[in-house]
Amino acid sequence: MPAVLLPVLLLALPPLPLDALPTAVRERVATAYQGAVADPGSARASGSVAMLLQAYDQFEVAEAWYRRAQQLDPNAFDWAYLLGVVQAERGRNDDAARALRDAAEKLPRYLPARLKLADVLLARGEVDASAALYDEMVKEHPDAPQAHYGRGRVDAVRGRPAAAVDRFRRAIELSTGFGAAYYALGLAYRDLGRADDARAALQLYEAHRMEAPTLDDPVLARVRQLKTGPLARLAEGVRLAKEGDVEGSIREHEAALEGDASLAQAHANLISLYGRAHRWDKAEEHYRATTALAPGLAEAHYDYGVVLVEQRRPREAAEAFARALSINPNYPAAHNNLGNMLEAEGRSAEAEIHYRAAIANDPTYRLARFNLGRVLVSQQKHAEAIAEFEKTLVPEDGETPRYLYALAAAWVRAGDLDKGRRYGKEAQEKAVALGQTELAATIARDLRSLEATPPR
Repeated sequence: MPAVLLPVLLLALPPLPLDALPTAVRERVATAYQGAVADPGSARASGSVAMLLQAYDQFEVAEAWYRRAQQLDPNAFDWAYLLGVVQAERGRNDDAARALRDAAEKLPRYLPARLKLADVLLARGEVDASAALYDEMVKEHPDAPQAHYGRGRVDAVRGRPAAAVDRFRRAIELSTGFGAAYYALGLAYRDLGRADDARAALQLYEAHRMEAPTLDDPVLARVRQLKTGPLARLAEGVRLAKEGDVEGSIREHEAALEGDASLAQAHANLISLYGRAHRWDKAEEHYRATTALAPGLAEAHYDYGVVLVEQRRPREAAEAFARALSINPNYPAAHNNLGNMLEAEGRSAEAEIHYRAAIANDPTYRLARFNLGRVLVSQQKHAEAIAEFEKTLVPEDGETPRYLYALAAAWVRAGDLDKGRRYGKEAQEKAVALGQTELAATIARDLRSLEATPPR
């Protein structure tokens, strides 16, 4: 046997659980798999299997096949790039950074790979490296709104809101429907104390929240084009869910499953949908189906945890959130909710760790900041708590009165009764305006007690 063939033969084909795949794609993957078996030295054959798996959200298995394709053809850009994309989807930022660096070195002018790399570096805390990469892209692609937006995020992380505002405004000039940029702009204005500008930016975010600038990414486009079949019903179900039509969304998801009972994402979405409808047995049924088809889908464990919380089953809920984090350790909502469960058990120090992790992975996560603020108040760390509560006040929504009330209470505990009264009155006014009568009455009682306390 020629020695050159030995390395290829030693690269065993990764496992391929065909029975766990959606029916619509199973035959196509099986055909691609046979191609890889017939030509074990072909990177293209292994990569074709990986692309189909990625298209149907089978990220864990796709990663193994992309690794094989990359090992067979270490010089190929496509396999390095798609491997990094899949790893980033799984929250494996360390591995994703390595793969995307490799891809960017192979094809330095491929903007999507560099944008993804800069984003992953920022998520890993490599702020300087991320900034340098965004600076290069802004210089080479001055008309790319994603590059300006990313550079603005770096400025925000560095505590430079004025510079961030300039970056976000430029991104919006280049793409007027850039929802995420409006949101980031609003937060930057808030940090500058420009409340009116923050409010205006966040109103525009609400109008454009589902929009993003297009990005020419032919490699990833080839993956997305592989998805066909009853997924049109699934897509309609997702759209209806976003519009708040839970029953309509359930119907579309169930119709998708009638066409293909092995669509893991449809089962996963139904966990939350049936939970919102308080149909606990159906939510559990689809959780079991999801974990059988795609055990590595973190959102399924998270959504089931939320359903368990609604049923007042906190211990099981905590286990579900922990399972989600074992799959994706960078899942902000799972960190926040696990923190809630731990705090309820009196384990506030552990809860604080998870609240901070939620914020580290999503600095805009107001509920996690609120929860962290509560823990800090209980630890007598009033200044830190106040700083967290202040960051929950923008944008304004139905939660704002509660956050203002918490801020008022923190100021009172810190000894500043005047600020406690001021924020308390603002909280009461907003609660009344929103029809939150019980909260408004509670705040009114506390304000009466404060009024009886002489100012310091």
